[in-house]
Amino acid sequence: MAITPIIFNSNEDDPTRPAAPDQHGPADAESYTVYRPDQGAPVDAPEEAELTLTWADATSGDARRRVPLVPTWMLSAHTRRATVRALVDDAGYYAAFHALRAPKYGGRVLLYAPRGAFRLARRVLRWASAEEGNWGLRQHAASKADAYTWQALNRTRSKESKPRWMLLGAASLAMGVGAKVLEVSGVVPPIGWYAAAVGAVAVAAQAGKPADAPITDRVSDAPKFVRLTAEQVRAALVSLRLAGLTDGGQVEFPSPIHRDGPGWLARVNLPLGIEAVKAIEKRAALSSALRLPVDQVWPTAGPEHAGQLDLWVGYQPASKMGTPRWSLLADNAVTSVFTEEEFGSDERQRPVKTSGFARSFLLGGQPGSGKSYAARALGLVFALDPTVEFKIAEFKGTGDFIDFEPLCSTYVVGVDDEAIRQGAAILTWALGEAERRGKRILAAKQAGHAPEGKVTPELARKKGSGLHPIVILIDEAHELFAADKDAADAAERLIKRARALNIIVILATQIPDKNSLPPNITRCVTNRWCLSVAGQVENDMILGTGAYKRGITGTVYRPVVDAGWGVMTGGPAPTSVRSQYPTPDQAAAILARAVALRGGRRPIGTDLPAARDLVADLHDVSADNGQHWSVAAPALTERWPNAYPTLTAEALSDMARGLGVTSQGVKVAGRVLKGYRRDELTAILAQRGQS
Repeated sequence: MAITPIIFNSNEDDPTRPAAPDQHGPADAESYTVYRPDQGAPVDAPEEAELTLTWADATSGDARRRVPLVPTWMLSAHTRRATVRALVDDAGYYAAFHALRAPKYGGRVLLYAPRGAFRLARRVLRWASAEEGNWGLRQHAASKADAYTWQALNRTRSKESKPRWMLLGAASLAMGVGAKVLEVSGVVPPIGWYAAAVGAVAVAAQAGKPADAPITDRVSDAPKFVRLTAEQVRAALVSLRLAGLTDGGQVEFPSPIHRDGPGWLARVNLPLGIEAVKAIEKRAALSSALRLPVDQVWPTAGPEHAGQLDLWVGYQPASKMGTPRWSLLADNAVTSVFTEEEFGSDERQRPVKTSGFARSFLLGGQPGSGKSYAARALGLVFALDPTVEFKIAEFKGTGDFIDFEPLCSTYVVGVDDEAIRQGAAILTWALGEAERRGKRILAAKQAGHAPEGKVTPELARKKGSGLHPIVILIDEAHELFAADKDAADAAERLIKRARALNIIVILATQIPDKNSLPPNITRCVTNRWCLSVAGQVENDMILGTGAYKRGITGTVYRPVVDAGWGVMTGGPAPTSVRSQYPTPDQAAAILARAVALRGGRRPIGTDLPAARDLVADLHDVSADNGQHWSVAAPALTERWPNAYPTLTAEALSDMARGLGVTSQGVKVAGRVLKGYRRDELTAILAQRGQS
């Protein structure tokens, strides 16, 4: 079959140029392009099309590639303080270490100094006599009875030694005369001569000590990490055996390795086609290659492209670093859920911040991971916003949040049935509150006060608006969700709706599995904070499927030892975060200030709905024969909105079946739809009365 060429007019924008050839007449051959399917379309620009370059184009003009005028660690007051603290701490420790051992050092100096003086004098005399090498050759000639060679070598030695002896004598005379002049003139005080004598003795001791016995003790028996070098980085990356990375020369450094806070930062460009995440996934292998603890090595993705890796190595493991001072401890600290506030710090001792509005939080970790204290850190941040109302339910039963009780309109503690019911009631109330707030925001949007359909800071602060921030904190949430499946469903529905309504949900759990932490909750939460977990399954239940394989994992942290450390997602990038650990006195001061900001008054929130009997309520809204689920659901919501907010027919059917009510076809008002029969409800209520 013949191939018919397809002709495109290359001058469509210029009608004055000739058209493509057709049956009406020929045209200039340069005015059209022929596309043949067997050859492919033209992809290169015409050679005559030249680009106009400017000086800015030639010099890149990209300020991001310029070396900062001031080192990065000096740009932030926080990193400046951290670096100075690290240097002062090291200097102070070294000074104290060696000061305590000064007597032992003095004994070693006195022991080695005579031997060193003898060795130095012998070296000087051998040098002045020009005996280096010559003596051995003369001895060899003497052994062979070669007098001629011996005499020639000795003449050479004598010729070389004469100027050396003269130089040595002149130097000795100059030193003696100089010392006498300085002594007579009094230029050098007596302490100077003592210092010179001590220095001479120290030099002699250094020359006389054994090669394997230093005068001073080592500060640490372990290898001391001084700084990160390019050779170390290249060797470590090659040892990862990444496909395509076989030689250290393939690793490029777009900027020099430099100090960054309490550590060193190496920014590297990996070979073409290798993603930084591949190296991040092998953090433990990097730690092994650098011979450093895992929590001292922190690889992250670089800012410019997917093949750029930022390798930060601390001066010491993160577990041994002190916690930076919390800005909330200031006497005048006040926060707002609409602004980002500090709640922890990263591995570089930089503050990590988050806002509360439009966010929800999921914290997970095994016992001893510091989960409750991490939740307390978030709670303390929001406590200093005087408009916040708290509703807290903790199911450990030990009162970890009992000091928050003065700020709560509802506080639940315990693991009994009543505590479970009250915890579920908080979520049920919150769903009803979300429904009410939706209507208020709709009205505010129609009035022009909420242009995006969300609560604004002005609306939240407005007295009587009913849109103030509400923080719902549930600790050991797995206890609630395992005991009440409806509570888990309510939490999921609430998290989906609460973002724009100024309702902040914080869930903390130590058993992340599909029963105690439904996956849909993880998918809906904006900020996920995974502290120490045992394995990949628990890690991905908190952070989402695939997080572990991408190197986002809390398995590197150890319970108790690394308590408070975890990796958080939901910000610009996954971040390793250590929560603030205020002392009991510091926490009490923050909460006392929170109470004072509220004028000493306890928040008065809407009372939680009383426990209701669903069977009895279905009986009340039914017709003579029964009722359809589609009719009963809105009827229950209209009559008891706090107890049955946004109830659907499907959800109502599931709830009723759990109480023994059969879902079946029911004829009401001439229509047969799925519903329940009134006589069945009457029988259930009668049976309850007999029992």
